[in-house]
Amino acid sequence: MIVITRNGETTVLTGWREWLFKIVVFMAAILLFGVIAFVMFGLALTVGAIALVVIPAVLIVGLLGTIFGRRI
Repeated sequence: MIVITRNGETTVLTGWREWLFKIVVFMAAILLFGVIAFVMFGLALTVGAIALVVIPAVLIVGLLGTIFGRRI
């Protein structure tokens, strides 16, 4: 049994309406979790791709700087 109170008016959901409400809420939660997982996966993939390009580039620039740098 699901009891909803709005503006002082109480509504009780039982039977098939209760099941329908629970299924809709469950599907909405699954959809929300799916969207969050999709965004997190995309963020992790982007950060990983940037790290794969930036870290070797920084190492190469650092090595070239030490090789061709001025020595006093």
